[in-house]
Amino acid sequence: MNRHSTFLLLLAVGLSSNLLAQGVRVGPQPIPQKPANVDVYESKGFLKTRMNIPSLRLAIPVLDPGIPESTEEQTHQGIWPELRKSESVWAAFKLKEWMHRYNQFDSIVVSADASVSADVYLIGRIEKSDGESMRIDYQVVDATGDIWLPDMSDSHRVEIGWHQRHEGTGQDPFDPLYNEIADTVYEALKDRGKAHVERLERESRRKNQEERRLTDLERIAATRDLAFARFLSPREFGDALVATNGRYEIQYLPETEGSDWARINSIQVREDDFAKVIEKYYEEFANTIKDEYAQWQRDSFPIARELRIAKRNRALQGVAGAVLLAAAVAAETDGAAADGDGSAQLGTRVGAALGGSLLVSSFVNNERRKVAVAEINELGGSLHNSLKPTRVDLDGKVVTLTGTVHDQFTQWRTMLTEMYEATERDIESVQILDEEENASSD
Repeated sequence: MNRHSTFLLLLAVGLSSNLLAQGVRVGPQPIPQKPANVDVYESKGFLKTRMNIPSLRLAIPVLDPGIPESTEEQTHQGIWPELRKSESVWAAFKLKEWMHRYNQFDSIVVSADASVSADVYLIGRIEKSDGESMRIDYQVVDATGDIWLPDMSDSHRVEIGWHQRHEGTGQDPFDPLYNEIADTVYEALKDRGKAHVERLERESRRKNQEERRLTDLERIAATRDLAFARFLSPREFGDALVATNGRYEIQYLPETEGSDWARINSIQVREDDFAKVIEKYYEEFANTIKDEYAQWQRDSFPIARELRIAKRNRALQGVAGAVLLAAAVAAETDGAAADGDGSAQLGTRVGAALGGSLLVSSFVNNERRKVAVAEINELGGSLHNSLKPTRVDLDGKVVTLTGTVHDQFTQWRTMLTEMYEATERDIESVQILDEEENASSD
């Protein structure tokens, strides 16, 4: 395995759910404070004015759904696995939506994992989601392996009456949570943006003719490019980066005016195009599950709220085996939870109910939700397991990639190395066919 493969593996595995679970830190990482002006000001509306920073790409891998292996523990926590898997995709797109509003990254992509090429990665895991409250643990890591924000955790509790006030608006009850995370990432970037501007100013005052040193943000962008170059051609660029304690340091910057580097840039454009194909798959999935997920949020809210209140009042002490009593029966048979906030009537009847079972049963066993349940089970169960074949036109020769998201990405990466080695191939002519072109070539 070459060093670039190790780099990808580190991002995909060591810096994703395992890293979150183990709380691994790389050096001291204080939560960034709001710095002084960074050559940026508030514009009208929500969008921030673009900072004076290099072009950066943010990757948001589909969140770790946080599903325990034990079925018993899933029930205890009120986790419906198929819905939680669906929610992990939905949450990634909500984070993208809110990050877009901060207007600092030139591109933001939702990906299957952190092996996609990017400058900055927002890696998260759903720690809790019951319709009333959600908590997301997350970290921000850059292409050098530096962790900007270690072991972060934000949560939000939906206030009573929210669903009635915002019905039909298209808003998500946990938008404040996604916004809070996006704001935290923005502040971390803003801190580095200030350092970037200050470094540029210092370098501009240098009197000697030494080569200008890269700012941290420029170093991140250069590392992304060098890592991709090493992947395509370890022989030419294998010594451009060196790993030290999990961090990647630039040894030299290769000549970027030659044909080899131009070829790398062209292939990287195709890499970005393929990432968009994967993102489109997830986006279609999120749009399909949207209505059913919103219904789950609405139905589960009053039950989750009343369970929380009951626990606070010490009404659920010592309960280990009961599933539900009158409250659950009512929720399952007539869909009381779906008819508004009727949680006040549940309070005295959940004392002997196992909270997790009640949350799941009240929706899954509801006769009025059969279609929604079937849709969630089908979609959530197939997530990551099926993907439409992707067809790539290589100078008139159509190659079909099949299998799961990860299978197709592996096949694609193999094609990239072959593209680079085939110097006679015109990279500009390589195209990923859209659905209409796929259909016409059948």
